[in-house]
Amino acid sequence: MKLAAVVGMLLFSGHALAGILPQGGSAYKCQTTGGFFDFSPDNAIASCKKEIDEFCKTKNAPPIVGKVKGEPSGYGVYARAEIDFQCASSEDLARQQKSLADAQSQQIKLDVEASKKTCQEDFGFAQGTTEFGNCLLELQKQIFANRRAENDRATQNEISEAQLVQQRKAASERATTGAIQSLIAPRPSTSINCTTFGSTTNCTSR
Repeated sequence: MKLAAVVGMLLFSGHALAGILPQGGSAYKCQTTGGFFDFSPDNAIASCKKEIDEFCKTKNAPPIVGKVKGEPSGYGVYARAEIDFQCASSEDLARQQKSLADAQSQQIKLDVEASKKTCQEDFGFAQGTTEFGNCLLELQKQIFANRRAENDRATQNEISEAQLVQQRKAASERATTGAIQSLIAPRPSTSINCTTFGSTTNCTSR
């Protein structure tokens, strides 16, 4: 009995349920499931942001919100939200950006050294020659093109995901509108006529 009461409160309270998941380092993700009557993800997103604020207070650092993803409810699915965030000050963020820039610079140096080795050992070009310079340039172009293609694929996946979310949202809105219209639409009046023949009574409705 108590369990049924708790489940009922969760279903009909209208409040979203949020949870914080570590993502490594100072990165976190908030995941939220909306309430029973939350057709759009707005309430789930708001609940997640509130949970993020409370969580970062325990870290004594302001929240820095990243990617926000919300999905409306659908058939058998509650509205939900995901927010990537960090608990960090602007100084912490500047240090992270500098660290990222240093890592990218180091990766470029490693790529160049690997390309030099390939041009020398695999193709037999000597450093300082035109052939070596052209080889190095072409390999760097290829590395750049491969990474750009990876970024393009990641961007396309995000676009496809966003389109799917929009389609679900539109379907949810149509279902909600249809349900509301069915509730408020006037019902046709019916009349019942009965006739009796002896001990038999027949009734019809119109």
